[in-house]
Amino acid sequence: MGKKLKNAQKLALVLATGFGTGYCPGAPGTAGAALGLVVGWLLGYLSPALSLFMILFLVMVGIWAGGVTEKTLGQKDPAIIVIDEIAGMTISVWHVDTGWTAFIVLFFLFRLFDIWKPFPVKNMEDMFPGGAGIMMDDVMAGIYANIIWRLGSLFF
Repeated sequence: MGKKLKNAQKLALVLATGFGTGYCPGAPGTAGAALGLVVGWLLGYLSPALSLFMILFLVMVGIWAGGVTEKTLGQKDPAIIVIDEIAGMTISVWHVDTGWTAFIVLFFLFRLFDIWKPFPVKNMEDMFPGGAGIMMDDVMAGIYANIIWRLGSLFF
């Protein structure tokens, strides 16, 4: 990244890396998910509709920032991009009202789905180009984690 970056590229890099969280050595995705857990907790104070709007806005920003950063760095989905983990984790905990135990379980569920990539999570990255591909597998992993938690809550 020896070239001088334009302001839009700098902004995209800051957002895509979760304000630098993506530079965490060894576990940038886990660090991004941890930041997403905090963001999701804060969004829990909003109405379901407003928090859903904020998550959709985060996903749209992530699509833009991820796509710009991918082009700037000349790499497909570089590890420093963690806005996808942030968004996926916020989806995982979307309006789960049962406290930190749930958040911890959902953190591990999200990371499991994000790493394991069961169908169709694995296919999402290939189905969508650029920033959308970066974001959609984590969005799907977050949806899976949230659904599994809600289904489990019905039985336990």
